[in-house]
Amino acid sequence: MAEVFHERLKSPIPRRELERRGTRLQEKMKEAGIDCIVAQNITQYMGGCNRWLTDTTAENNYPQSTILPSEGEVGYIACSGPPLDLYPPSHLLRIGKPYGAAPYFSPFNFTHTWEGRFVVQWARENHARKIGVAGMEMFFWNYYKYIKDHLPDVEIVDASSLFDEIRAVKSQDEIEFLKKSADIQDKVMGYIPAIAQPGVREYEIRSRAMELITDLGGEEMVILMGSCEKGEQLHLYSGFFQNRTLEKGDVMYIQLTCSGPGGMFTTLGRMFSVGCKPDPVMEDRWEEALAAQQFLTGMLLEGGDPEKIFSEYNQYLERNGYEKEKGLFAFGQGYDHVERPSIQPGETMRLKNNMCMAVNTRLKNLMGSVYCGETYLLGENGPERLHKTPAIIFRT
Repeated sequence: MAEVFHERLKSPIPRRELERRGTRLQEKMKEAGIDCIVAQNITQYMGGCNRWLTDTTAENNYPQSTILPSEGEVGYIACSGPPLDLYPPSHLLRIGKPYGAAPYFSPFNFTHTWEGRFVVQWARENHARKIGVAGMEMFFWNYYKYIKDHLPDVEIVDASSLFDEIRAVKSQDEIEFLKKSADIQDKVMGYIPAIAQPGVREYEIRSRAMELITDLGGEEMVILMGSCEKGEQLHLYSGFFQNRTLEKGDVMYIQLTCSGPGGMFTTLGRMFSVGCKPDPVMEDRWEEALAAQQFLTGMLLEGGDPEKIFSEYNQYLERNGYEKEKGLFAFGQGYDHVERPSIQPGETMRLKNNMCMAVNTRLKNLMGSVYCGETYLLGENGPERLHKTPAIIFRT
């Protein structure tokens, strides 16, 4: 029988998928002797551990936590109430049930222990001896400190790697949602040439793109953009600095990192020639960017070592006269727009089939810079490009 969803749920994940995740994680918890995992989420862009477990997410710095025991259901801790049921509402929960709620807002320093009190209470009620924290780097320090100080006989461990190893490999249900995200970005990118005309400011393009993404069923969005006169160095900026006015002859790059229905992120980026045909120099550099992208993605195979890939790609850039990459340019995506594994020094997670990887190519030297962005699904036949947008420079 097909699952019936409440009308207020926007693109919910099938319950079978939520149950698969919880069951798989509980298996690993038992192997590691972990009695419960605690995950905190304060924004829909990062902290996807919470959404992965529950198909709900925090918004706008309203913290939300979950407690997953090694046996039994998820319990919610919410920045709301009383009443306990205010958020998330019980009748909309897909899995688990509310455990505690209090108005512990970040600006109110006198409330910074309130969220931790619920975890301490749960641990004492259930005689927990070992607690795992998922997404440790995004866990509020005072939240962690309170748990640590008030449960001196309980071992608290970083369960991030255990968690990440499971969620990095996408299920078939998750892959379908990733494809929906890519499809939305394809449609929005197709509108950009009509919007990005001389005389338009960058933030106006951003505003229209965000509207289109939302109208098409998308949820969260990170839009990077840059424009400049031909011959200048092109740099990318976040929304706060997107105020430049486009002029005829400019070059522009737009990178859409957005989640589609269901909250799964993908990335798509393209170069634009504003108001005129791209010149031969721009075309040549674009072809070089595509060649670099092909070289990089050719290494994204089952068993691949991110540190080795990082080194070999930088050797490629250096051989071809470009600056080496020092930042983050290729990484996993899912409920977080930046997720493990990442292609950079220090990453220990090997590549596996059915991982979703964003690849952001940037070629920079004294002559200028050029960018390209795509999302790939790793598979037995090599990386599969999820987008259908042509790999060309668009003329506006």
